Amino acid sequence: MFISLKSIIGHKVVAIDGELGIVSDLLFSEKNGAIRYFVIDPQRWNPLSQRVLISPVSVYYINVENKQVFLSITQEQVKSSPGVEEHETVSRHFEAKLYQHYGYGYYWMGTDLWGISSDPMMLKGSINDDQQTDSETIEADIDLRSVNEVTRYSCTAADESQHGFADIITNTRRWSIPYFVVDIEAELLHNNLAVVKWQAIDKISWKSQSVSIKLNKHQLSANPHFDPYAINSDEFLAMMNVSPTDLE
Repeated sequence: MFISLKSIIGHKVVAIDGELGIVSDLLFSEKNGAIRYFVIDPQRWNPLSQRVLISPVSVYYINVENKQVFLSITQEQVKSSPGVEEHETVSRHFEAKLYQHYGYGYYWMGTDLWGISSDPMMLKGSINDDQQTDSETIEADIDLRSVNEVTRYSCTAADESQHGFADIITNTRRWSIPYFVVDIEAELLHNNLAVVKWQAIDKISWKSQSVSIKLNKHQLSANPHFDPYAINSDEFLAMMNVSPTDLE
């Protein structure tokens, strides 16, 4: 199923044994477009300065109609999981501790989107002694970005026309990003939202808070209009299949 990431923000988070809080943000990888974490606002039981991160490995169902995210873990597992302070970036050392806490294999150990597979569910119960030993020596740059932050960025097309980076669409099976949404008329009073393939992004600049894309305004306008109720239809997917990723 395809779903807008901005639409998930605000969903209630439900563990096996009850509600935990709400989704306040999502973190994705700039490198390969994978959704790595749900950021949970636990509301009642956690210090306000600490973020609670939940991997998609722990998500087994999204109820779009009732705005709920169902987890395959318990409240106590989440409450006892490692926390990261609000001002801190996510380190590989933290990720290793978090994945060990849940007994999951590491997504960065392997060549696929989720390490050993394109399916995050395959990481359940795949941790081993060698992996735990290696976790202390793994050093890598973490390229996780906030959906709340990026969807406020400007968007510059190949012809220098200016637009807005409005939303991101994910696949809830792989938790990968196939598409994003551009507000073509961002400076006007109305929205004109176009869906674009993720591969059309040329560069994301965190310094200038902007996204450069490899299409011009005419190409953006020719892309399918964003309709959250139509993004899973065969007609929409057929149109996106022929959508360009570069100047033609």
